Amino acid sequence: MQIDVVIASKNGFKHLKECLPTVVAAARNFHGTAQIIVVDDNSQDETLQMGPALFPAITFVKNPKSGVCSARNFGARQSKGTWLCFLDNDVFLEPEFFNTAAKYLRPEAFCVACAGYKAAPAANGRLEPLDGVKLIYWKHGFPRFTQNIYNQNLPKQETYFSWGVQGAYFFCQRAHFEQLGGFDELFDPYMLEETDLAYRGLKRGWKIVYAPDTRPRHKCGGTIQSKTNPYTKFLSKRNRTLFVWKNVQDPLLRLSHALRFCLQGPLLWQSCLKKYPEIKIKARAERQARTERDAEILEQSALFAKRADSRRWLRQRLQIKAGLNYLSARLARYAEKYHTAPQIALHLALSCLRLMWWRTPRPNTTNAPLQVCLTFEGGLGDLLIGLNWACAFEKRWNTDHSMQIDVCFQNPKMVAALAPAFVRHISAPRQQNAVAYDLQITCIRVPVVQYAAAERLPAPLAEYVSTLLAFEKEHAPLIALTPYKDAITQNIFSPCIKRWHQPDWVDAYHLQEKFLWEIPLIQEADTLTRFELTTKKFITVNREVGFAKTTESTKLWPLNHYRQLIDLLKQAYPAYTLVEVGCGRGQRLGNTHSSLVGKTSLEEIKVLLKHAALHIDCDGGLVHLRHALRGGPSCVFFGPTSAEVFGYSENINLSSQACPIHCEFYSKTWQERCMLENPVCLASITAQTALERIQESGVLTIKAGAEFGTQPR
Repeated sequence: MQIDVVIASKNGFKHLKECLPTVVAAARNFHGTAQIIVVDDNSQDETLQMGPALFPAITFVKNPKSGVCSARNFGARQSKGTWLCFLDNDVFLEPEFFNTAAKYLRPEAFCVACAGYKAAPAANGRLEPLDGVKLIYWKHGFPRFTQNIYNQNLPKQETYFSWGVQGAYFFCQRAHFEQLGGFDELFDPYMLEETDLAYRGLKRGWKIVYAPDTRPRHKCGGTIQSKTNPYTKFLSKRNRTLFVWKNVQDPLLRLSHALRFCLQGPLLWQSCLKKYPEIKIKARAERQARTERDAEILEQSALFAKRADSRRWLRQRLQIKAGLNYLSARLARYAEKYHTAPQIALHLALSCLRLMWWRTPRPNTTNAPLQVCLTFEGGLGDLLIGLNWACAFEKRWNTDHSMQIDVCFQNPKMVAALAPAFVRHISAPRQQNAVAYDLQITCIRVPVVQYAAAERLPAPLAEYVSTLLAFEKEHAPLIALTPYKDAITQNIFSPCIKRWHQPDWVDAYHLQEKFLWEIPLIQEADTLTRFELTTKKFITVNREVGFAKTTESTKLWPLNHYRQLIDLLKQAYPAYTLVEVGCGRGQRLGNTHSSLVGKTSLEEIKVLLKHAALHIDCDGGLVHLRHALRGGPSCVFFGPTSAEVFGYSENINLSSQACPIHCEFYSKTWQERCMLENPVCLASITAQTALERIQESGVLTIKAGAEFGTQPR
């Protein structure tokens, strides 16, 4: 592939000395062939005298006419490349510019528009975008090409099309360029020449492809001083008028232009009317060549703008959410501090006034890695399910391993013992600082976005955040009441929405029952030796609900049932050692072979659960932990919670039909007292039933009368 670079320059040698070295370096790195041609447009400086000596690899020629259009056309005629690259004399290129752009230089592309940036970085060191996907719209009788959709706001799609190019840096396929007759020299000396070229291609049905990863940097009017030069402003008005007369055929657009043109001054009328005879001939040719109408092109641009506008919706939604969170926090604070409704209302009103100028704290907007905080609530089981979702989150969005993910949980030590390797920092809620993060999500049952810097998020991740916000908006009662009363929803969806799938209710990650990370185990052999379990097959038994307020939860199988089952297991499987484990809350079983209640750390519990032949428990954190450890089956008793929602397929899940209601979170006191004042759900599951189900499972292989060690586990 050969690319010919054409740079038109008028009195811009001071810019060329700075910028041409970057163009030469990019051309040398190009895997194809790149020829650079500088066309001097009758400069009064030393371009032609000093340029060839300083840059011997570059061809310098003099424009026989005057104006940027004729200069670029003359430069294009001096070259033979398949693609033309037009640059201004005040543009800097990155070393891989041409290699990056090459993948977009496809036969179906008429032009390739670049993603341009300001030459000088902002105060924070970040490059400021100048050009993205260019939109065309109609305003006050003229088309406008000044609106850009920058990279951070682009919707997710494979190929991006643009409705214009920035003349300072763009590519054009030579065959199309020559078919159009090059730049129309009617627009000399400058202004809108590239807009006219691009629009004529669009009217013929050709496509302009946008290259989002090209990064040319522009001094912005370094030569023509477009923002302050009165002559440039006049040329802009004149050439916009000539553009409409030549290219726009839609009657309504022409009418609106005519009405607006009447308001212009006599100097503009005089300058434009001189060109009218030539314009009339060219307009007729354009009318015959077109395949798309002006209204169709405007509609295509508007549809893309509407799709890209979802990012703006995301920012607005996040700002509203941040404001509501601020007021909610204030309300809770005042309700705690003051005792009467008028006092609370007064201070809340003052907060509303403050909110009028209050803004969401902005995180670091430099090119630093994306900072993400995932906050989990609940107990051990909730944490494990949340971390499994976090693994899917990290795998999906941290493909380049640059994202930094922190986890916030009420027990940081517990997280440290379980967290996947990608977790950078662990903190408690009181230590959390929202300002430090670009994205903050809280997950109880479903993820809830607390804060996001929309402009910092990659487009796919921003779409996921937008999906979560839309889900929250549509199902506000579910999320507002989580986890209270959402068990009704669980009961309805229990055949298809398992507890381990609830954080992915929008089904972005297609979570499966198997957890996605391997929990580390420390000093396994030492732990088993310390508790004299190295040479024994053992069963762990737990009758606790962690650190819950109540010690006799409605989730617990009756104490006598536990004791009866232990006696039955001793008779049926005398080779197994029964070990009671737990935190040390509530009544002890008393008839196991040994009790390690309150004597183990979480690291030691992990080892015991991993190596136990069977674990017996109610639905709770240790069951989820054993599943996450891939330790094998558990025998689990379900009462207020549903086995369909919380049960794992490898387990022996026991629940009765004595009470048809799974009443988890139906009230705030559901663990303390049965709603029916008669907790029959668990009491109706007998010890004999449990033994029979364990025997049917075949998980315990050494029965009474068998020799220890002769049968596999």
